[in-house]
Amino acid sequence: MTAPPATHITIAATDDAASPDGLNETFDRYRPAYLGWMRRAPSQDRSRGEAALAEHTPELVPIYKTLLERFGGDDQTARFLALFEPPPLVRACSQMVLATGSGPTLLRNYDHAPSLFDGVLLQADWGGTKTLAMTDCLWGALDGVNQHGLCVALAFGGRHAIGPGFAAPLIVRYLLQTCETTAHARDALGRVPVYMPYTFVVVDSIGDFVTAFCSPDRETTFVNRRCSANHQGDSEWPAYARQTQSRERLGVMEAMLRSAPDAPRGAFLAPPLWRTDHARASGTLYSAEYHPRKQRLELRWPDRTERVTLGALEPRTIRASLTPGHAHAD
Repeated sequence: MTAPPATHITIAATDDAASPDGLNETFDRYRPAYLGWMRRAPSQDRSRGEAALAEHTPELVPIYKTLLERFGGDDQTARFLALFEPPPLVRACSQMVLATGSGPTLLRNYDHAPSLFDGVLLQADWGGTKTLAMTDCLWGALDGVNQHGLCVALAFGGRHAIGPGFAAPLIVRYLLQTCETTAHARDALGRVPVYMPYTFVVVDSIGDFVTAFCSPDRETTFVNRRCSANHQGDSEWPAYARQTQSRERLGVMEAMLRSAPDAPRGAFLAPPLWRTDHARASGTLYSAEYHPRKQRLELRWPDRTERVTLGALEPRTIRASLTPGHAHAD
């Protein structure tokens, strides 16, 4: 019997510096799922992932070691936290960079299975850099902003390819922790290996932006495109592109830019950008609007909006509707 599609999402907004219990509870709750997921990947000694972190992302090593000790220090947890050569994971996203009178804005919808969503909005001060991010795999990030006003988001690239590299959320975390500008992030994206094709969008406080098409089997390509969905150039996985409406979503966003560069945010809460295919693990879980200059995030759903500024997060539980017509209950 197929489970009914989810109608609500719950997110825990937590400040790791003020209340570490929030992230500790997340690990305790999801530990069996985290470690079980990682066991689906080809087995390897923890030293392989740790060596990759040291080679490609050395600035993350002290944070990794602190978290590893915090969460038990065992080999399985070490393998998981390194997020190197994990099992394949496919999701869908829509992303747009706006240039408005009030400054640059990054809009994005995140589409995935509700049951595979951490549901954590994390404010952290790791390694001397303050960040605000939607997490994935405990310390990885789906999208976020740092104290320098750098904003980053990821989207699956829509191709069948796997190779030696890191999970995309680990790369987003690396950019947030170590980069101040889009130019810095571009340099990092050109050298840090990703294990599957992913598209990264980066925008900084002065409005400099880039879209990076990264893959394990191709050189990274940088393009000055303000919109992206789940294909890099041509659709190389037609069935996936059709299911996720990747070309339709991209076309809608590009048309909005041509007709109104300061496009209304409501379009990201309406089809085809807002998707309700949760039964097939491909519905929208949240819409995010990042303002680099203000270091502010606005999370949107059909029934509510939550505004959070880096440095001013108030821990709370956010429960919101995934589909129009479903009221929420706090």
